[in-house]
Amino acid sequence: MSVKRSYTKLLIALLLVLVSGKFTSCETEDWMLEVDCADCWGYQPDSANLIIYLSISAENDSIPLTFYLGNYEEGVIDWQDTATTENFYLYSKIGSDYTVRATYRSGDRVIEAFDADRMKLYNANNECGSPCYIVKGGILDLRLAE
Repeated sequence: MSVKRSYTKLLIALLLVLVSGKFTSCETEDWMLEVDCADCWGYQPDSANLIIYLSISAENDSIPLTFYLGNYEEGVIDWQDTATTENFYLYSKIGSDYTVRATYRSGDRVIEAFDADRMKLYNANNECGSPCYIVKGGILDLRLAE
């Protein structure tokens, strides 16, 4: 009886750890257990938009952006651009790791913000009908703390 109770407690503890990890992951869409079929692509895309959130202000009305394929340390620049709005989109390959650097000014100081992510493709045929592909990830938050 005691062994059975120990296994039950262990199973409950393991379940709690797994569920809590799901709800505390970094990506905002990871905690969602539902699939939004409105996000479906009717074909399997190989590219989609990276979404970059920025802090636009009077002092930082245009923000230089550098997109790195892989890690910043590897130094492989994929794209450079300048953002003038708080949301910036770059059509990029799904399945690749991207690191983005935003360069802000504060007086005569330079502030660099970094974030990294990977877009993944989720096959939601079972939930939404065939064909349905949903792009997950690819959201980079480079806003300055207030």
